[in-house]
Amino acid sequence: MGDLITVRAKLRCEMSVADDPSRPAMVGLEGRFDIDPDLEIIGGRDRGMAPTRYAGRLCTVSIPRADMPWLPKAGDQCEVTSRPAEPIYSIERVVDDLPEVIVFYLSNLKAAS
Repeated sequence: MGDLITVRAKLRCEMSVADDPSRPAMVGLEGRFDIDPDLEIIGGRDRGMAPTRYAGRLCTVSIPRADMPWLPKAGDQCEVTSRPAEPIYSIERVVDDLPEVIVFYLSNLKAAS
């Protein structure tokens, strides 16, 4: 766990996303940011075409459960503040089946400025 993470709670409204005042931002959490490029093969040889390779960027953040006052959920935002070149991410999925750590699956939300 060597990255500094900020998690901001968000509420999804009809036409926008707003801050959730009932859950204060968690700033300076120590966690682990991972980038794992997935390689998918799309298509096949059954149509006479060579398969197309598609590389996606799967990013996750792992944070000790004991360090978080509340459990983030899908739609909240995550920022890796120790890596300013990284974009702001939206939390897509939360995996909390381990007793020690919670893992968030992320998708790019806003490019780094």
